[in-house]
Amino acid sequence: MKKRENTNRVGSGSGDRSHRRRCQCLWLIVVLLWMTLCHTTVLGRSEALRTRTTILNDLSMRLALVALGHMREAFDRTQSEAEEAQHFFDESIISKKELHESISRHAQATQRLEEAKIQLEETQLGFLDNATHITILEAKKYRDPEGRRKLYIVLHNTSNLSLAETALVQEETLERDNAVWQTPEAIRALLDIENIMVSIVDKDSISVGKPYEQIVDILPYGKTANLTFTLLTDIDHAGIRLRYLNKNITETICLENDALQTRPTVVASQFSVEGALGSDIDYPLDLEMLVTTDQNFSLTATNLPAQITYSFTEQGARVSSIRFSEEVSKHTLNFRVSIPHNLTETLIDKMIEFQAWIVTPTQLEALNHRKRQHGPDSIPVEELNLIHAARVDLVLTPRGRGRLEILIHNSYLELNPQESIGLRADLHNAGTLTLFNIRPELSVPFRWDAQIEPKQIEKLLPNEKISVTIHLEPNRDVGVGEYEAHLNARGQSGSQVIEALKKRLTVRVNAKTSLTATSILVGGLLSIMIGIIFFGGKLSRR
Repeated sequence: MKKRENTNRVGSGSGDRSHRRRCQCLWLIVVLLWMTLCHTTVLGRSEALRTRTTILNDLSMRLALVALGHMREAFDRTQSEAEEAQHFFDESIISKKELHESISRHAQATQRLEEAKIQLEETQLGFLDNATHITILEAKKYRDPEGRRKLYIVLHNTSNLSLAETALVQEETLERDNAVWQTPEAIRALLDIENIMVSIVDKDSISVGKPYEQIVDILPYGKTANLTFTLLTDIDHAGIRLRYLNKNITETICLENDALQTRPTVVASQFSVEGALGSDIDYPLDLEMLVTTDQNFSLTATNLPAQITYSFTEQGARVSSIRFSEEVSKHTLNFRVSIPHNLTETLIDKMIEFQAWIVTPTQLEALNHRKRQHGPDSIPVEELNLIHAARVDLVLTPRGRGRLEILIHNSYLELNPQESIGLRADLHNAGTLTLFNIRPELSVPFRWDAQIEPKQIEKLLPNEKISVTIHLEPNRDVGVGEYEAHLNARGQSGSQVIEALKKRLTVRVNAKTSLTATSILVGGLLSIMIGIIFFGGKLSRR
């Protein structure tokens, strides 16, 4: 009975102490809320208006602090209960199971207290995360002296310091001596952004900048960082991908043109072309220049022989000059050269090196001056290099054209059975190249014999003719009717085989005629005519 009274007395004392601590904790929470309200009131007086974000931050911080106060109250209460339980267990008042339950409750309260502290810190860091921001100040594309496309971007740390200072709330604890204040200097240091990964992507999120990714180690608050990428493709819009903290942002922007170029960039997709005599050869040219003001350029060419004419066209229209502006930074031209049929033989099958130019009026005058100085001779490359203008070096190789013709005066023949026939055909070199090893070929019907003389012609000069003789003879059992034979010829010009258009010969085999029957028929006709004349004379005398 005495033991139970002691237990009740001890339990009553423990309950009183726990009640007093609970009241103290609640009082501290009320004081904390009152201080926060006072702080808010002061801010409200100093600032006529507060942003919605600031109010939400205050509410989030106060909720985190209230939760932390509850967890600390539970921690103190369970800690006191665990200490009392240990004392009661030592006095054999409670069982070991009750002791373990009390210790377990205290451990759970300890864990929840740590979680509340972490939640408070996450709330504070969340304010900093929302306040952290990077602004893209510039994004300009240009070409370097080597003609490579470049992209220059400027990043600025424009984090919101006033928003981040929402974290300057006293982290109240149940022990006032351990209160921690965040200073403005500390908040400003926390707004320094580290490990920023920057890349350039297109609309399909494919990386189009090289290096494919650049890393900014640290971008202090209020400072800028300059980055340069090499563009792997020509684009007017680009996505600048920024990855920092827990953010993954892609800003799609229209690229500016930076007027760093002093001359256009010229690219020829085909710079060395072969062309036959009498043909037109096209060189597609892609021109680009990034400017901020309008600039005009003239078009010309150097070191082309006088016999070969040229012209520049854009969208089918001939042009002699082009203009670049901020809106028009690209031109697609077609540089056409015309090779005449009667080109000088010394230029055939020779590589002609020449240049297409995009120049200013002053540079055009310098080129014309050099043309007048050298006349029909080529201008040395050393002199051309002194003119710092946009140009592209091109190569033209005029090729002669091989053409072989077969000329036959009569392609329809008649013969009698067991007879042969001969005819003549001319092989004509109608091209501009000498032909070699020309072999005429004759395709004849079944059971026909054919011969061609000569069987091979070693050489045939341009516009030269050589005759060949053809002999045709049908076999004895070839019937009456029309038969076709085909005459063809092939020659060589270098490694190229030149073949003539086939000619068709039509041969008619007539029926065999009997001399006896023909004589009897002729005699009968003569007798009839004599009889008619004789009897006609007698009748006329009567």
